Amino acid sequence: MNAQLRLCGLVLFLPALLALNACEQNASTADSGEDVRIVARVNDEPISETMLELHVRRRTGKSLDGISADKRETLLLELVEMALIAQDARSNGLADDPRVRARMRNMHYAVLAQAMLEDLKGRAVSEDRMRERFNEAVASGEHSQEFHARHILLRSAEEAREVIEALDDGADFARLARERSHGPTASRGGDLGWVVPGEMVATFGEAIKELEVGEYTHEPIRTRYGHHVIKLEDRREREPPRFEQMTGHLRNELAEERINAYVRDLRQNADVELYRPKNDSDSE
Repeated sequence: MNAQLRLCGLVLFLPALLALNACEQNASTADSGEDVRIVARVNDEPISETMLELHVRRRTGKSLDGISADKRETLLLELVEMALIAQDARSNGLADDPRVRARMRNMHYAVLAQAMLEDLKGRAVSEDRMRERFNEAVASGEHSQEFHARHILLRSAEEAREVIEALDDGADFARLARERSHGPTASRGGDLGWVVPGEMVATFGEAIKELEVGEYTHEPIRTRYGHHVIKLEDRREREPPRFEQMTGHLRNELAEERINAYVRDLRQNADVELYRPKNDSDSE
């Protein structure tokens, strides 16, 4: 496809990460002497095949090879239009606007941070380390019981406390879950089925283990998904899983621990200053 692509009135699609930094990055990467295939040029600024690949994956969830030629051209034209708009924004001085520069810097942080965390998560975990963790879990009885639980997922602790008050007043847990829960189990009355606490988010799993059958949590349980109210329906003994059944979970668990330790180490060794906003009391 040559550089004289005809723009055909596409509805503009401006994904946040790409729209603001694509044109800033492409000149330095594509012209840096690397072996990068150029798929278009916009006023002498190149668009690389890698840029197109990322755009295609973001828009379709597929690779370049997984889309039709027409779809490829449509998505390439989107990139061309974004490049044209970004170039015009630069010529109008928007790249020097403090809010625009702040947004671009935030996105710069986000892209690099995500790349680093993906690299850490993708690093190999040794089988010896997984077996060690597996043996620890079996010895502790972590997987010797499974629990039949329900939960109601709320967006705030205040909403969760309202649900707890309703339960205290005799409301039916399953009905409240169908009416109030934001989770995918809402249509099932919050039913999670039989679960193993050690294979769940830590705070959620610990809360389940503390409950008696028929009891629900009287304080919201917070996870990265929101605030939960949890009810234990039943518990039973189970055969410990085989190591082969647990490798995926163990690998993910150890990778998450590696990431948490990495972030904790960065914090401990960084020179960070936090500035509180000034208020009237500060000036007195």
